[in-house]
Amino acid sequence: MSKFNGGYIPKSAMTIFAHPDDAEFTVGGTLAKWAKAGCEITMVLCTSGNVGTHDPAYTRETLAQTREAEQCEVMKLWGVKNVVFLRHDDCALRPTLELRRELVRTIRAYKPEVVICGEPGGWFYGSDYINHPDHRSAGAAALEAVFPCAEMELFWPEEGAAHKVHAVYVHGPTETDVAIDIADSLELKIAALKLHKSQMLDWDPTEMITGWAKEEAKTFRKQSKKQDARGKGQGANGKKGKKKDSPKLKYAEAFRVMTLVAAPPES
Repeated sequence: MSKFNGGYIPKSAMTIFAHPDDAEFTVGGTLAKWAKAGCEITMVLCTSGNVGTHDPAYTRETLAQTREAEQCEVMKLWGVKNVVFLRHDDCALRPTLELRRELVRTIRAYKPEVVICGEPGGWFYGSDYINHPDHRSAGAAALEAVFPCAEMELFWPEEGAAHKVHAVYVHGPTETDVAIDIADSLELKIAALKLHKSQMLDWDPTEMITGWAKEEAKTFRKQSKKQDARGKGQGANGKKGKKKDSPKLKYAEAFRVMTLVAAPPES
C-alpha cells in the first residue's frame, strides 16, 4: 500500500517548475512544511523568469539575476538545500528532448524520492487566467523525465546512473487524492512570496493565498465525500475506505499523487 498520503514526509523531494515563485504560489506550504521536518529539497527552475516584468528598468540579464537572488532568499527562509537554474528563456519554454535530458541529468544527480510538478494539461483557471505556456511545458517535461527516462539504464547513460522516483505529486488537476495540511506553514508560504519583490511589488498576497488554501481544502473535502459515497475513497492516512475529509483540514494544498513505488524501502 502506498505511503504517499497527507501525513507522509519524504526523505528527499525535487520540485520542477518554470519560473522563480511558481512553486511558492502553488506548493509553498508543502515545501516549507517538509523542509522544516527534515526533507532535503531541491528546487529546479527551468527558466529564471527573464522577461517576467513590465518595468522598463530591467534587461533580460538584470531581471534574471534579480529573480535568481530572490529565489535564493526563499531557500534561506525555508532551509532548502539545493537549487538548480536551467536558464531557458521565459515565455519560450517547450518540453523538448533537450529539456528532458537536462531534467533526467538533474534527477539522476540528486536522486529525489519524490518529484513535485504542475499539471501539464491545464489551460484555464477561473474566467480570468490563461495558464502560462511555460507552466504547461515544465509539467510535461517533468513527467516525461521522471517516467520512463530517468529510470532507464540504457537511455542517456552518459547523464548518470538510472534513478527511479518513488512518487510524483502533481498540483493543479481537477481530481486530487492527497491533501497536505499547511495550517502551520501558511505564514512561511506567504513570507516566501513576499521575498519575490520584483513580482510582488507593493502587493500583499496574504488574502489571496489564504483564500486559495481554504478553497483547496474545501474542494478536497467535497471530492472525498463523493468518492466515499461511491465506495472508492482512500483516506488521508492511506487506508482504503477511510474518509479523507477532516474537520481539521482548514488550509491545504491538494495533489494527484502518481505512486511509482508503492512501499518505499526503509533505510
